[in-house]
Amino acid sequence: MTSHDARLAACLALVAFATTACSSSSPPSDTSAPPLASEGAGDGVRRNPVVAGRRARVFVMAGFGAKCESLPAPNIKVTQPPAKGEVSFEPGQETTVNTSASGTCIGAKVSGTGIYYTARKGETGADTFSIEAELGGDVTQRTFSVQIVE
Repeated sequence: MTSHDARLAACLALVAFATTACSSSSPPSDTSAPPLASEGAGDGVRRNPVVAGRRARVFVMAGFGAKCESLPAPNIKVTQPPAKGEVSFEPGQETTVNTSASGTCIGAKVSGTGIYYTARKGETGADTFSIEAELGGDVTQRTFSVQIVE
């Protein structure tokens, strides 16, 4: 691994947020530092329910460099699909860094990939899914839980 690759891997951050209601507006976010562990509201549990049949953003995954610049989008794949819905990804989602390993990028705007969940109409209750993301040779796995209402 080159020093550039090591820097990229060290700068990978997961940016999560709990949305307000079921809108796709830009809600507050949390950022966890390598080794890609989560903290606080970034624990993968959506705090607000999702409405069956409506697409809801549940997470943003982004990497940023030492100068707080956005890195290329991570490669993301679903490793455990949800039982009651579908997962999709949308690159180019802006979010704000709340924490970082160095602390120097707090408040910076970065671009990442939104992770969206859509429950099938008629479904209710809990659902989970897992993803795997890779950036600069660093890989993280993450499981998300959602609560579905009609």
